[in-house]
Amino acid sequence: MLQYQVLGEFYYKMYGNVFAAQLLVCLVCFLIYQPRRSYFKIRAFLSVICYFAFVNIFWLIVTKIDSPLPISNIVFYFLTTFFMGVGVFFAFRTDVVGTFYLATAAYAVQHTAYALGNIVKSVFAISWPFWVDRLVFDFLIFPVVGLIFFYSMIRPNRKKFIGGRYDWRTLLISLVILIICVVLSTVTDNLFTEYAKYGVVLKGMRICCSIYAIVGGTSSVLLQIGFMRENKLSDDNAVLDQLLHSEKKWHELSKETIDIINVKCHDLKHQISRLANIDDREARSSYIQSIQSSIAIYDSAVQTGNDALDIVIAEKSLICDGNKISFSCLVDGDKLAFMDSADIASLFGNALDNAIERELQEPEDHRFISFTVKTENGFLHIHIDNYCSSAPEFYEGLPRTTKEDKLHHGFGTKSIKSIVQKYNGELFMEFKNERFNMDILFNT
Repeated sequence: MLQYQVLGEFYYKMYGNVFAAQLLVCLVCFLIYQPRRSYFKIRAFLSVICYFAFVNIFWLIVTKIDSPLPISNIVFYFLTTFFMGVGVFFAFRTDVVGTFYLATAAYAVQHTAYALGNIVKSVFAISWPFWVDRLVFDFLIFPVVGLIFFYSMIRPNRKKFIGGRYDWRTLLISLVILIICVVLSTVTDNLFTEYAKYGVVLKGMRICCSIYAIVGGTSSVLLQIGFMRENKLSDDNAVLDQLLHSEKKWHELSKETIDIINVKCHDLKHQISRLANIDDREARSSYIQSIQSSIAIYDSAVQTGNDALDIVIAEKSLICDGNKISFSCLVDGDKLAFMDSADIASLFGNALDNAIERELQEPEDHRFISFTVKTENGFLHIHIDNYCSSAPEFYEGLPRTTKEDKLHHGFGTKSIKSIVQKYNGELFMEFKNERFNMDILFNT
């Protein structure tokens, strides 16, 4: 008996670590499809070390507090969940809402497994040796329940967990459900320990609270997945609407390009007709040079080493020439071989379109766009800058659109940011010295 008492006391002292480990195991099933930050292994290692350091410090404080109700334990549970969320944010690419949804969802799974263990022990009156009981109900049951959640809810909805848009509404509802479940379960467990002589009544209460905890924990996860599905449909509709608008814009740009070519051809026709009437050899030579200069834009196809980028540059060069925008580029396209052609076309097409749109608002003698792609200091550095007479308004690192039609504009910079993050790059945009600068860094 004394041996079990000593083991129990030791286990209680270590319970903070046990709970933290349970929570971490349940969290893993939600993190499998989450995009990771750069230097992930280092970040993850530091997060786990700091997480368990906090748990030990705070659990030491909790064990020193003598409270008639387990308030300090409840606070410990939620603070541990909070700090686990901080670690998730440090290691994975997700926003604040997503971070704490993942943390609370992991707690919902942990509490569901805990409640299931209580039901099994109460209904079947299992009496095993101390360490066997602890091994089954404090360790083995949690990865089993986590796998059930993973294969039944998370894996079938994995596309929603990859860059999914989380919802404040569901996070708050889930948190309230979880708080109620945890408080009821903890108070009931405390009463069950204190008043064992009322075993039948409290056993029934414990089973009811555990069932409620299982329903509540499962519902909170399902609720968030449902909202994520709704948000994804909303995003898909917005993207479809934007694609239709972009197609219209593409037709307008194509018409503009054709108009530029038609003007050039019309000018060339008259210049060639006039050439036949020039008898002076030097005048004829000079005139031929002027014709060659006027058609140079068509022979200036830049060979960057990347076909997709060559097409983008050729198209934008033609538009710049037609709108008297000075366009210079020094590009090593071979360095972009790791990117899909569609992403290259979208990234640089959007970036140069934004620069061209800005320059069309500036005086002709100030219009310029500079574009470089090069490696330096172990990074692939992409730089685009253009003249900008007034500072744009920034929100979350991106310039706000100045157009009245907010619904159909502003997607270009978001698309750029999304593509950069897809390849684990960093995007920087700033206004400085009447220039708008866009810099992208990829780790080579």
